[in-house]
Amino acid sequence: MSVTILPAVPSDLADIWAIEQTLTGPWTYGQLEGELTISHGWQFVAKGSDGKVCGYLFGITVIDEAEIRKVAVASAWRRQGVASLLLTAACQRLSLQKISSCFLELRLSNIPALKLYQKNTFQVVGQRKSYYTLPTEDAMILKKSFK
Repeated sequence: MSVTILPAVPSDLADIWAIEQTLTGPWTYGQLEGELTISHGWQFVAKGSDGKVCGYLFGITVIDEAEIRKVAVASAWRRQGVASLLLTAACQRLSLQKISSCFLELRLSNIPALKLYQKNTFQVVGQRKSYYTLPTEDAMILKKSFK
């Protein structure tokens, strides 16, 4: 597997959009585009040797806390470590920025993602009732402390 992690740029949107359409409860194109313009946001893409985006991660930082807002990997690339590489890049950035903690929400049914986050020292700290739609599902709140 040859994957490179890079900052996301507007020219990546077509590939990101294609992956997003394969997900449960996909974001709109406008939402994805908006993530790239958030002043306190940070976005990474994973690109295969062909230069196409095979995964992405979007996050924001507010003061000394961060939130991972979206992580997705193309179906052909799942279970090959792409999400782990994206998460590592994000956590390295947050550590360098002296962020105290990072949060994210996760569907209760997404056990593979939960295992990935727990492997990376995220802990379940709460739950949000009916947080997700299409289909409706509760969310787990996870937190990683950096200090």
